[in-house]
Amino acid sequence: MNAEKDFSPLTPNIVRALNDKLYEKRKVAALEIEKLVREFVAQNNSTQIRHVIHVLASEFALSQHPHSRKGGLIGLAACSIALGKDSGLYLKELIEPVLTCFNDSDSRLRYYACEALYNIVKVARGAVLPHFNLLFDGLSKLAADPDPNVKSGSELLDRLLKDIVTESNTQKVLITYSFPPEKPE
Repeated sequence: MNAEKDFSPLTPNIVRALNDKLYEKRKVAALEIEKLVREFVAQNNSTQIRHVIHVLASEFALSQHPHSRKGGLIGLAACSIALGKDSGLYLKELIEPVLTCFNDSDSRLRYYACEALYNIVKVARGAVLPHFNLLFDGLSKLAADPDPNVKSGSELLDRLLKDIVTESNTQKVLITYSFPPEKPE
């Protein structure tokens, strides 16, 4: 990471922790990001939210350094958690860098990408359905992953997506049948 680069609104402490090799330090940074994004949500500041997501995606999740990529993934998941129901407004920006990490040569990184996407999808629920084809394509690659942890993570994500699709179809059926049928004239 370039020490002179401006990562604002992320503080230098958050940036340092996101790049750390220890998961615990990256987790602390993610909690700080979650707090920061919650403040932006309360202020209705979508410009700053998009900027945080952009920095996490371009400077961390898509970085050449593995620890930075791991920090970016946990940071993007933290953004989604902080956004809550509003995460649907930012799904493209949240999902695409995570899916890119599905192709990483490091199995730990693929696992962290699975975990990050699971958390993003869990928060966004039905809002992810317009991105289903991308998600399915990514998951299909991980289903045959040689690493058992990655494969297990992809199976959890697959079950979550199936639950969301089922919920969505059930809601549509309930809406359809809640209206009384038309009476013939």
